[in-house]
Amino acid sequence: MATALRLSLCGLILALPLTAAAWCEAPKKLEPVAADDFRTGLARWRLEAEDARAVVTAEGGVLDIATPAGLSLWWREPLSGDYAIRFTALALPAPASAGPHAGRLSDLNMFWNALEADGSAPYPRSGKFAGYDTLPTYYAGFGANANTTMRLRWYTGIERRLLTGYADGAIAEPGEQPMTPQTRLHAGQALTVEIISRQPTAADPVHLRWRAGSNELFTRSDPNPRLHGYFAFRTTASRLQIRDFQILQCR
Repeated sequence: MATALRLSLCGLILALPLTAAAWCEAPKKLEPVAADDFRTGLARWRLEAEDARAVVTAEGGVLDIATPAGLSLWWREPLSGDYAIRFTALALPAPASAGPHAGRLSDLNMFWNALEADGSAPYPRSGKFAGYDTLPTYYAGFGANANTTMRLRWYTGIERRLLTGYADGAIAEPGEQPMTPQTRLHAGQALTVEIISRQPTAADPVHLRWRAGSNELFTRSDPNPRLHGYFAFRTTASRLQIRDFQILQCR
């Protein structure tokens, strides 16, 4: 069964070729600078888990996260310059340990360009979501709140500021758009996610792009963007599988 699932995923992965990066302007080129093929454990990551029953493994080419509560997994290396983060993600039903949330699809989330208010690396936290409220960072929640929202936020270190998003019905905040099939997780469907962070230019003021497959769901042109810091996967009461994690720079 597991073998059949792996084979079916290969046909679903939507790859983004290195040459198809309009934001990386010639004569610069987009080049891989770091990666994790998830075959040698979690040495390059730092885990923060709210519940000791969380299980996180990196073997056989798959980062497998199964957690009943809040969890963050930090890439240990800081990121800067014009860069892109790419990975392939698969959402599966949350584990039985998630109790009333078992079986749900939810929370393929991430922090990036995170730094403490004094400019230092993020200090260790418990894994509870509220613990990150004081951490200046960008945050995207894909299929969050049991697959009913997709939001882009800026954490100022004082407040979690909603920049833009999608939400179902009564939980929608002012200015949010309705959810669509492109903004939801789908069980058993692998998807390539790309986050782009770059210095804005006069010709292209967009400094942040967030893509899932062929869909560019978020862009930002902020006057004072944050362009360096740390990246983390963030989730809660969920099961996620991540493959082919890589960081590329335009240089």
